[in-house]
Amino acid sequence: MAMLNPEVLEWAVRRSGLSGEQVVKAFPKYRAWLDGSWKPTVKQLRDFANKTHVSVSELFGSELPDYALQIADFRTVNDTPSQDPSPELFDTIDAMMGRQDWLRDYFLHEGYDPVGFVGSYRWADRSDETGERVVSDLRGLLKLNEGWAASCKTVAEALRMLKDRVEAANISVVINGVVNDNTHRALDVDEFRGFVLADDMAPIIFINGRDAKSAQIFTLVHELCHLAFAQTGVSNAPDDEDSDVTLERFCNAVAADFLVPTSILASRFDGGATDAYPALKAIAHTCKVNFVVVARKAKDMGLIDEDTFFAAWRSYKDDVPETAKPDKVGGNYFLSKQYKLGSVFSEAVLNAVNSDYLSYRDAYDLTGLSAPSFKTYFEKVA
Repeated sequence: MAMLNPEVLEWAVRRSGLSGEQVVKAFPKYRAWLDGSWKPTVKQLRDFANKTHVSVSELFGSELPDYALQIADFRTVNDTPSQDPSPELFDTIDAMMGRQDWLRDYFLHEGYDPVGFVGSYRWADRSDETGERVVSDLRGLLKLNEGWAASCKTVAEALRMLKDRVEAANISVVINGVVNDNTHRALDVDEFRGFVLADDMAPIIFINGRDAKSAQIFTLVHELCHLAFAQTGVSNAPDDEDSDVTLERFCNAVAADFLVPTSILASRFDGGATDAYPALKAIAHTCKVNFVVVARKAKDMGLIDEDTFFAAWRSYKDDVPETAKPDKVGGNYFLSKQYKLGSVFSEAVLNAVNSDYLSYRDAYDLTGLSAPSFKTYFEKVA
């Protein structure tokens, strides 16, 4: 008879992020499982597997299961690999890879043209000149001029506009703060801000919806830069100065230049002011980005020195409450679903159903919608 592997049990608990107290509360005999003095029932094993997001069979394996990140990890810090992905990140990437497989097959079947922007800089260097060309190409691709963000009243409006322009180029954008629709499985902003699945037929950019919307805007442009180099991977926070990954720094610089044009920063910044913070904050408001992005670019341009940068940073931190939380996830179900599915995917599913390429039953499975919700979503929202 197969025996439970206590090492796998302990690994599953660590990976899930559950504390020992939480596990014992849910499974009072858990510690007895580990020393073999008590055998769990089949139902308890199933419940444990569900709670830790592994399969029951893996609990009996002789070796630890391989749940390494499925795609490249750009979050490396100081040459030390990031920790193993949480079940939430792993399952989200897995779901998006499945979505991409379906989209690619459908677009190929329908004779869609590849997205030319993907891989257009595949062999380019990471020079300042290359960065300027990428920014220029992004403006052309998205049909956005330097002052586009100033025309938006709110950051949310700017995010919608940017997302719509990206999807108009047939690049799928998904914004979600949980695993699929499971509100009990929130995505951790400290673990990742977003990731990109590069493919010239069906590129997908995923943005962590629990992040602040200004950060989501930055991450979206950052991931677009990765697409230019046909690089698939998970990205760190945009203000992570410790990252040693050359492409990450390059993509951060491109995103900063795209969102905070040099001409706007130079013309609106009053270098003679005693306190630089108000001016930098006003520019961040205009460009719909995080204050740190503007301050760092001002320092890189030589508009402020390092002491001024840190003084402004301290003022910014004093302004931000310690209890500040990421933007809330939720609200109108169907509007939230629109961000979770994205326009490219939604339109593809609808067209596939209408052309009999896809059955309604399969469409429900792909979108995670029931039959009535599917009808409401596509008639009134999408």
